[in-house]
Amino acid sequence: MKLAQWKDKRFRYGTFSTAMMLLAVLLFVFVNLFAGELNRTWDLTQDQLFTLSQQSRDFLATLDTDVTLTLIAPTGTEDPIFVALLEEYASTSSHISTAFRDPMVNPGFVQQFAAAGDAIPSHSIIVQSGTQHRVITPDLMASLSRNPQGETIITIAMERQITTSIHSVTRGEIATVYQVMGSGERPLEAEVVSFLQTENFIMRSVDAITMIRDGIPATADILLLSTPQWDWPAEKADRILTFLDNGGRAMFVMSPQVTGRLPNVDRVLAAYGVRISDFVIMDPDPRQHIMLPMFTVPQLYPHEVNLPLVAQNRMTLFLSMVGAVETTDMVRATTTIDRLLITSVSAFGRTDLQLESPLYHEGIDVGGGPFTTAAAITDSTFDRMIDTQIVVIAGIDILASGSREVVGDNNFAFVANAMRWLAGQGPGLFIPTRTPGVSRLQLNQFEANMIAGFAMGVLPVATLTAGMLIWLRRRHS
Repeated sequence: MKLAQWKDKRFRYGTFSTAMMLLAVLLFVFVNLFAGELNRTWDLTQDQLFTLSQQSRDFLATLDTDVTLTLIAPTGTEDPIFVALLEEYASTSSHISTAFRDPMVNPGFVQQFAAAGDAIPSHSIIVQSGTQHRVITPDLMASLSRNPQGETIITIAMERQITTSIHSVTRGEIATVYQVMGSGERPLEAEVVSFLQTENFIMRSVDAITMIRDGIPATADILLLSTPQWDWPAEKADRILTFLDNGGRAMFVMSPQVTGRLPNVDRVLAAYGVRISDFVIMDPDPRQHIMLPMFTVPQLYPHEVNLPLVAQNRMTLFLSMVGAVETTDMVRATTTIDRLLITSVSAFGRTDLQLESPLYHEGIDVGGGPFTTAAAITDSTFDRMIDTQIVVIAGIDILASGSREVVGDNNFAFVANAMRWLAGQGPGLFIPTRTPGVSRLQLNQFEANMIAGFAMGVLPVATLTAGMLIWLRRRHS
């Protein structure tokens, strides 16, 4: 009877189907158990919000200090994005643990991290290691554009903020930067200050009256000197020169002096062999500008300042109305001037800003590209223990928050790396921000021309040719 049943095709097929279903169930259970042991997940979000960059992973691999990431939020309202990202950090390094605190249940814990008189907003993240801590508020994790239609997220900086804060609380390298005011200098925008604070710089300011009366503050590691509306008083210039001559560190962020020279500013820079040009650079090379030749995309010149930036694929800076850092005829033998940013060889200088033509005009414009738009200066006078170090950038817009809509945080990252070099610190971490969706793709003029040529030339011709070939084959078949 059993042999007869086995010879029945329906019996054999039914038995085989049942065995295959059982095998599939066992395989499904085994795969789930194996996946559970691996604790492996895949990031399917459009912006890869839960995938740490290789820079973060490389840094976390070197971490040898315990760090706690605490999310502040009412119980039950924790945003899944925040929770998942913190878990990603914890799974990447055994030295990182996560915690969740309700500010209503644990007010004492939360308040100990708040600045005097302030409250910590919901969904802030506290990064703590030993006695060191950083508070990352939600507004630091996303850059918003406000318009009549509402708010639009331009960039997401959650990973950048968390990783650099971990770096900050575990490495402890802090430098104090004083912006020198009092001659109509434009104060740093809040976004710039926030970025540099995240990069572990203490940002302060000193006015001309205080500086002339009391000198440069003793706590100043770096002076930030930006374009004044009028020339410095002689006493202010003298104080700055004394600071630099004693091994001081300074960053000059200056506009081209098209409307007239600033003698005392020139005197300080000339002491170290440079001056700011009296023309605005126009770069007609389509790979070196965006939209117009005066909106330049400079090249990163090989230097210690640029090492973390060169490592980034397609690292782009954006400078508008930039001038040149020119070398004077009198450069001391102890002074070394290195390029940081340069233009293309086809760039030229324009002194007459009323001239709207993007082309070079013989006898009116200034030739001689490539121009240096940022330089690093080292002076090693033998009679002092510490070298003087200066960074000169011939474009004030490198500190403008508007550049974030074009190149993200790239401009700020260049400034932060230059400050690290001035402070004698090692290269910093540059974690790129994420751009939600594909709302904006930044291309230089050369890339825009190539895409337009392909779309309007190559693609239509290829489509037409393919159609003709298919028609001819069918006609002769």
